[in-house]
Amino acid sequence: MKVKYRMKGMNRFYRQVRKTSENTQKAVQRELALSSLRVERKAKMLAPWDTGWMSMNIYSDMVSAWIYEVVSPAEYSIYQELGTRYMAAQPFMYPALQEEYWTLMRRLSKIMK
Repeated sequence: MKVKYRMKGMNRFYRQVRKTSENTQKAVQRELALSSLRVERKAKMLAPWDTGWMSMNIYSDMVSAWIYEVVSPAEYSIYQELGTRYMAAQPFMYPALQEEYWTLMRRLSKIMK
């Protein structure tokens, strides 16, 4: 099972960035990479800790120059994130993304000015 969290408005932003200089595009790509690492780090800090396997195996991966994903490969990650009917959710990925969202938006707006 897979859960994807997407940021609204990124397609429109991508089209705007493509019209800018190559240096600006590289700066945006660099910031996206750094942002994915910050989400990874925060998700590792927030992940429930029993044996530590889940939090130690969270990683960020570049899908393309403009798309990054942060993955928790533990099979039970989805149950920790969303909960079950017997267990309350202990979200770690979504709060990490929420926390990073405004930081990323602020930094991207500085680059684009």
